[in-house]
Amino acid sequence: MGDMKSNEILFSYKKCLEIGLTKSIVTPLISLEEEELKRKLQENKKLIEVFRKCVNKVRAQLKKRYIFLLVDSEGYLLDVLCNRKIYKDITDLGIKRGTSFKEESCGTNAISLAMKLKQPIYLKPEEHYCDIFKQWYCIATPFYIDNQIVGYLDISIIEHNMADEMMGFIDLLVYKIVNEYKREMGLESQEDLEKLTDKQIEIIKKCAKGYTELAISMELGLKPSTVKYHKKEIIKKLRVKNFQQAIAKAIKLNLID
Repeated sequence: MGDMKSNEILFSYKKCLEIGLTKSIVTPLISLEEEELKRKLQENKKLIEVFRKCVNKVRAQLKKRYIFLLVDSEGYLLDVLCNRKIYKDITDLGIKRGTSFKEESCGTNAISLAMKLKQPIYLKPEEHYCDIFKQWYCIATPFYIDNQIVGYLDISIIEHNMADEMMGFIDLLVYKIVNEYKREMGLESQEDLEKLTDKQIEIIKKCAKGYTELAISMELGLKPSTVKYHKKEIIKKLRVKNFQQAIAKAIKLNLID
């Protein structure tokens, strides 16, 4: 992985030189127009909501002043979470919603390399190409949903070395964001959920056919209270609010016809 990263950094430097990108630029060169940015934000509304929800739960636990960046699959910044002073500082650098993190916009950076390699990348200040990020420690990693990248998460800190535990922390945070996003979008597969038992699948099948709890208990040789218990467990395992939603989700997951 180290050699691959080093080679990709060198290739990226070469590309930056070929396109005539000046190292001394102090602000990204490419940003979305207002209308295009509005469209992007609307398209990624749910991802942004989940990003904010998950990151805000963990930010208070971090002593240092970390910056959390959410970027779409094309490298455009969708959202930033950090304290107010840092937010003002990075906004003054031209880093705001709609900013592009592609090489042609701001040189070699963790996000541009994560986009190339489709895997987590950690960059130290000296490994960045442009002066914009010469004090930044950054780690960026993709969000995979069903083998498709829907965006990238970057955690950065300025003028402080990044703590080693952040490498594991970003994996955990991405895991939480991906699972919450899949749940919100109804994209979960049975592998993502706690497995239903054979008995619970039988119960949900019969409920889908209109059987009453009493009829199910007689058919399966269970107490009515046991049927009620299994129905509550089914709702919990499928992460839904009621049994009608459980039936709909079971059909979607091909658990029942």
